[in-house]
Amino acid sequence: MDTNRVFRTLALSAVFTALCGVTLAQSYVVESIKVPEDIRLEVGGMGFWPDGTLAMCTRRGEVWKYKDGRFDRYAFGLHEPLGLLTGKQGELWLMQRSELTHVTDEDGDGEGDNFETINQDWGYTGNYHQYAFGLIRDKEGSFYGTTGLGFYQGGDRFKGTWLGTLDDIKYRGWVLKFTADGKMIPFAPGLRAPNGIGLSPDGEIFTTDNQGSYIACGWLMHVRQGDFLGHPSGLIDDPRFKEPWTMPREELLKIRKRPAAFLPHGVMGNSTSQPMWDTTEGKFGPFNGQVLVGDVQNGRLSRICLEKIDGEYQGAAIPFIYDRFGGGVNRLIFDKDGVLWVGFTGRGWAAGEGLKKVTYTGVEPSEILKINLQKDGFRMTFTKPLDPKTAGDPDNYSIKHFELAWQAAYGTSPSDTTNVKPTSVEISKDGLSVDLKLPELLKEKIYEFHIDGIRTESGGRIEHPMAFYTLNRLAK
Repeated sequence: MDTNRVFRTLALSAVFTALCGVTLAQSYVVESIKVPEDIRLEVGGMGFWPDGTLAMCTRRGEVWKYKDGRFDRYAFGLHEPLGLLTGKQGELWLMQRSELTHVTDEDGDGEGDNFETINQDWGYTGNYHQYAFGLIRDKEGSFYGTTGLGFYQGGDRFKGTWLGTLDDIKYRGWVLKFTADGKMIPFAPGLRAPNGIGLSPDGEIFTTDNQGSYIACGWLMHVRQGDFLGHPSGLIDDPRFKEPWTMPREELLKIRKRPAAFLPHGVMGNSTSQPMWDTTEGKFGPFNGQVLVGDVQNGRLSRICLEKIDGEYQGAAIPFIYDRFGGGVNRLIFDKDGVLWVGFTGRGWAAGEGLKKVTYTGVEPSEILKINLQKDGFRMTFTKPLDPKTAGDPDNYSIKHFELAWQAAYGTSPSDTTNVKPTSVEISKDGLSVDLKLPELLKEKIYEFHIDGIRTESGGRIEHPMAFYTLNRLAK
């Protein structure tokens, strides 16, 4: 941690407070890493080696090392790798467009010199949208990545999808598993442009996706083998379905898995990227165990707090760090000190590339910590005790629920929007949580919360007084 930088930030906040009577305590410091002008750092994947060196692959087909303020090239000539995992010192795995590659430095000169193809059994034509994303590894040693659909005007046999697959190009729009000995196992179909895959602390697989046909907005999805994740083009390569393009919409909806959390388009972001769990045990603030999700288009970082209801995940998406990055947030990784490193890209999305780091200063932010479903409403938990007067007023809770249609057209807007007013508000004795009782709860709805009028016990505002809870199942 750059202690001097943190102290300077806090000192400026204290001066502003004295002058204006407003608390602007800075909880997170965002710092840019100076990148040499001759390096195009469009980050596609990140990982740390045991000695603390940060390895980054780029969309330009290079791998760069960063340590102690210095950049050194480790490899070049690759095909737009968008996933990277590190192993022992000098070892890494890359998810290139057309293959999963193992790279090592055999002669110890600090550059990769042995490139081994692990697998290249998925289809690829050179279509610009046939990205391959990654990369995670489970405790058995198997790797997982995702593939994007190609761009074909008119789509495939699912007419009107715009993005699709072709008969001789296999496993586009899939989560793919690769065993330690290099065998590919098609794992789950139904993705569109899944620029992000993550492994939870419990070893469960999650992926994100981007708005478009059949994908109403960016989302986070829990993935089990065989799940249908929403976009029907992937079913063309699923042997369980002989002619999936003939299946009625109602039948497809029955087998479609709903996301664990929607991130409504334009409000919570436009181009969802990598999910990363906060496992820092408080080194990065009060959000340990929650999922951080980047956004390439708007340069944002959101939080998702998940819970299991009736055996499946669902939860709330909450703004976290907005309007402070100045580029497309593409890849995330924590170092051993709990500092979050952020890799950026642009080109096709928002302008901006490079590398930044986010450090927690120790100043507790005033935020919605989490939202949990109850049998008759929701419990909202906060990072700081609330003012009883503002928190106890039902008029300070603006709540509505809506649906997002599943359709072939590009994206969708909220429909069946209904305003809801709490019938009662109960504040916990410690002032850290509020139970909101609602007239009724409806499944397969997205609940939107705005609490702009609520104040903390010390009179401060909630920094991000908005959240969206994806209610797929009701609490029993």
